[in-house]
Amino acid sequence: MSKILRINKYLSLCGLGARRKVEDFILNKKIKLNGEVVHSLSQTVDIENDIVEYDNVILTFIDKRYFIILNKPKGYVTTVNDEHKRPIVMDLIPEKFKRAMVVPVGRLDSDSEGLLLMTNDGDIAYKLTHPKFGIEKAYIVELDNPLQEPDKKRIEKGIFLYGEKTNPAKIDFLDSFKKMIKITITEGKKRHIRLTFKKFSYKVKKLKRVSFGPIQIGNLYSGSYRMLRKDEIRKLLKAVDM
Repeated sequence: MSKILRINKYLSLCGLGARRKVEDFILNKKIKLNGEVVHSLSQTVDIENDIVEYDNVILTFIDKRYFIILNKPKGYVTTVNDEHKRPIVMDLIPEKFKRAMVVPVGRLDSDSEGLLLMTNDGDIAYKLTHPKFGIEKAYIVELDNPLQEPDKKRIEKGIFLYGEKTNPAKIDFLDSFKKMIKITITEGKKRHIRLTFKKFSYKVKKLKRVSFGPIQIGNLYSGSYRMLRKDEIRKLLKAVDM
C-alpha cells in the first residue's frame, strides 16, 4: 500500500466509516493533521509520519482488512455496544477483531437470526448496505398464515415503508402450505420484512437471513463465525465493483 493516502481513505482505514461518511467529519472540522484542523477533502496523509486526530483522539491506522461471517443467534443485538446491557454480536467474536475496528455490516434485529457480515473496511460496508448498489439479501421467513397470492404480488412490486416505496422483492414458496417462504430484497430498512408482512396482517414467526450478496450461510452453526475465504472476498469485491 502507498505511504501517501487521501485523508478520506486514511480515515476510513482507521475504522471511522465509509469515505463519504468521514468526509462529513472533515467538513465539520473534527479532523486534525499534525495539530492543524483539516479543511480540504484533497488533503493527503503520510501514514508513517503524520499524526491524525478525530475529536482530539489520535487515530491508529489499520493496515489489515478483515471479513467475517457470523451466524447471529436470536436475542443478540446488532450493535457495537448497548446501554441496556443486552447481548450484542460483538460478544461472539474475538477481541483482536474488536481492536481492529471490525463492525457489523447493516443490521439484523434482535428477534432475527442468520448471516451477518462484519468488516473493518468502511467503503465495502457502505456499498454493501446502500440500496443504490442493489446487493441482494435473502431470508427464510415463517408466517402465521398462508401467504395469499395477491399479497405476494403486491409485496413483490414494492410497498410504502417510512413514507418511501420499497424496491421490488422476490418471493418463493418453500412449502405447500405457503407459510414458509424465501424473500429476496435489495435494501434493509429497520424491521423491513416484519413490517412488510404486518401491513398485510401476517405475523412473522421466524426470520433468518441465509445470504448476503454472493455469500451464503451454509452449515455455519448458530453463534459461530469464520473468516471469509479468498474466493468469497473476491466475489464480494466484484459485487460492489471494487
